[in-house]
Amino acid sequence: MTRRNPGETIFLAAVLAALAAVYLAVMPPGLSSSEEAVQYVQMKNLVTRGSLEIDSPAVGLGFGAEDVAGARGLFESRGGRLHAVAPPIFPWVAGLFYPLAGEGAVDFTPVLFLFLSTLLLGLVLDRLMRRDLTYWLLLAVFLLGSPVFMQGMHFSGMTLALFLIVSALGLLVSHFQDRPATARLFGASVLMGASVAVRPECLLVVLSFYLCAAMVLAAHGRMKDLRTILAGLAASTAMLVLHDLALHGTFPGSYLQRMIPFHALSPTRAAVLGGALVSSGILLALSLRKDTVPGLKPFLAVLPAGIFLAAIVATAARITVSPLAALFPAVLLVFCSMPALLGRLKERGGTLEGILAAAVVLCLILGAAILHPGKWVVLTVWVPMIPLAVVLIAANRKAVFAAEGMSLVLTFFIGVALVNGIQESREGVLTYRAYNAARVDFIGRHTEAGDAVLFTDPGSLEHAGPLFFDRVFLLAKDPGDAQRLAGRLAGRGVERIYAWTRDPHGLGGGNPYGEGRPHVFPPPPGWRPCCGASCGQGNDYLVRVKTRQGTAAGIKQGGLPS
Repeated sequence: MTRRNPGETIFLAAVLAALAAVYLAVMPPGLSSSEEAVQYVQMKNLVTRGSLEIDSPAVGLGFGAEDVAGARGLFESRGGRLHAVAPPIFPWVAGLFYPLAGEGAVDFTPVLFLFLSTLLLGLVLDRLMRRDLTYWLLLAVFLLGSPVFMQGMHFSGMTLALFLIVSALGLLVSHFQDRPATARLFGASVLMGASVAVRPECLLVVLSFYLCAAMVLAAHGRMKDLRTILAGLAASTAMLVLHDLALHGTFPGSYLQRMIPFHALSPTRAAVLGGALVSSGILLALSLRKDTVPGLKPFLAVLPAGIFLAAIVATAARITVSPLAALFPAVLLVFCSMPALLGRLKERGGTLEGILAAAVVLCLILGAAILHPGKWVVLTVWVPMIPLAVVLIAANRKAVFAAEGMSLVLTFFIGVALVNGIQESREGVLTYRAYNAARVDFIGRHTEAGDAVLFTDPGSLEHAGPLFFDRVFLLAKDPGDAQRLAGRLAGRGVERIYAWTRDPHGLGGGNPYGEGRPHVFPPPPGWRPCCGASCGQGNDYLVRVKTRQGTAAGIKQGGLPS
C-alpha cells in the first residue's frame, strides 16, 4: 500500500471540484426521460410529505394510477394509493440536498456522486500505484473515456450505484492487497449487491462478480473468503427481496418485472460469444506453453483479444451509440494483461485481478447477448463494470503497459471516447433536456395552478416535471380514453381542460379555435417528419377545451386526421 500525504488528496479533490463546477455550468436544466421525471416526483414528494405515497392532484379528484401513468407504467396503485415503481433510494438521497440546492438538486446530486466516485477511485488507485502519468490516465478513462460521465446528466441514480461499486472495490483492494479482514470482504460483497437496489441495471455486473469470485476463490482454495463472499450475496439478496416486498408486495417487484424483458438474452448471440471466448482461451493457453515457437507467442497473446472484441462488436453493434466507444479504453486494455494474469492464476496468485478480469469478460458477454437492446440498454448494463476494469488495469499495469507507447495509445482512445460521448450527449441528452425544460416552462406560462392538462398522444411525464404537484396531469392511452377522462373531470365540476396534442382539429367539443388560436410549441431542434409533408410540421398544440362539450362530441386521440 502506498501512503499519500493529505496535500495530494486535497489537490485531487480541488481538481475534481473544478471539473464538477464546469460540468454543472454547461449542463442545461431539465429532465431527459419519463423515469427521471417520476424520480423527481418521488424526491419532491419525500421532501414535502415525507411519504412514498404520491400526493397527486389527479388522485385527489378520484383518478387512479392508470390515468396518471399512461402506457409506460411508471406509477402503480398500492391499496388505492399512488406510488412510483422506481426504487426510492436515490430520490430519498437527492431529497437530502433539496434544502441546500432546491430544484437544482436534480442536477447537483448525480454530478456530486459522479465526482465523489472519481475521488474515491483515485484513493483506491493510490493503494495500487504511484501517482504518475498512468494514474491520471486511468482516472481520465473512468471520468472521460467512457459513458460514465454521461450518467451525471441523468437523474437516475446510476452515479450513486457507481459510488457503491467503487466503495466495494476499495474494500476488496484493502483485503486482498495488504490488510485481510473478513469484515472488509463481507462489506465489499454487500455494497456490490446493494447497487442493484439503487439501479437494477447493475444486476449483470453484480451476478458476474459473484459467480467469478466464487470460481476463483474455490480454485485457489480460499474457502473462508468464499464463505464470506457468499454471505454478502445472501445479505444483499435478502435486502433486495425485502425492499421489493415492502414496496410492491411481491418479488420481483414491479420495477424489476418491467426491466427484465429488456434484458432477455439471445441464445444465438450467447453461443457466438461463447465460441469466441473458448477459442480465445485456447490461443492464450498456447501462448503460455513453453514449447510454443517464440515468434508466435506475441501473436497468440494478442489474437484472442481481437477475436473476442470482434465478436462483441458484431453482436452489440446494433446500439446506435458508437459501438467502439462502448468498448471503452479500459475494457480494451483489460485483454492486454490476460497472458500474464493467466500465468499468475495458475500459480494461485492474482486472486483479485482474476476475479475482476473474469467479471468484466462475463459482463461483456451478457451485455452483448441481449436480444432486443434499446438505444441505451447495452451501454447502461456495461457502465457499472468500468470501475472494475480500471482497478484491474492498475493492479496489472506492468503487463498492460509493458509495450512501449501504450500510454499514447490509451490517451488516443480516451480522446476518441470523449469526442463520441460529447457528441452523443449533445444529440441524445443535452438538446432534449433544454427542449423539455422549455416545454415545461411553456405549459407553466399558459396554464395556472389547479388546471387539468390532458395529453392526447400517448405521453410521457417529462412534460410535467416540476409542475406535477400544481396541475392535474392525465394521460390518454387510447382513442376512447380522452373522452372518459374529460367526462370524469366534468363530473367533478372542472369546466375546461388543456389538451396537449399534435392535431388541434381532431379535438371534439366545438371549435378549438373559438377562444383564439391555440398556443403552439415547436418540435425539437433537428426534427424531421418521418414520411414527408404528410406528417405535418411536428408542432405541439396546447388547446383549451370545455369538458362538457368534449364529453358530448368526443375528444379524439391526438395525431393527424385520417
